[in-house]
Amino acid sequence: MTLDAKTGFEKVLVEAVDEGLAILGESVTHTIYYHVRSKYQVKREEIPQKLEAFQKALEAMFGAGAKILEKSIAKSLYTKLGLNFTDHWSWTIVDYVKEARKIKGM
Repeated sequence: MTLDAKTGFEKVLVEAVDEGLAILGESVTHTIYYHVRSKYQVKREEIPQKLEAFQKALEAMFGAGAKILEKSIAKSLYTKLGLNFTDHWSWTIVDYVKEARKIKGM
């Protein structure tokens, strides 16, 4: 994987997170990013490198409801990458991203 491919994937992932969280509205999305940054030390642009910490933060904030957000993010990511999304009930956003990277050879 080239650096450009990696940074391109990471940019698409951050955009997918933005779109996935957008279902909650702009002010809630900003609040989530603030909370994740202040409590979990994960800045928005660091989400691709700290995906597991981001997932844990969502789970801590929303409990079982985090699954809905994670699937929303994953659907957006797969759409952006031109992949078919398949719902896996036990997967987290980390699993969906690993699978997308594998399929895209990244």
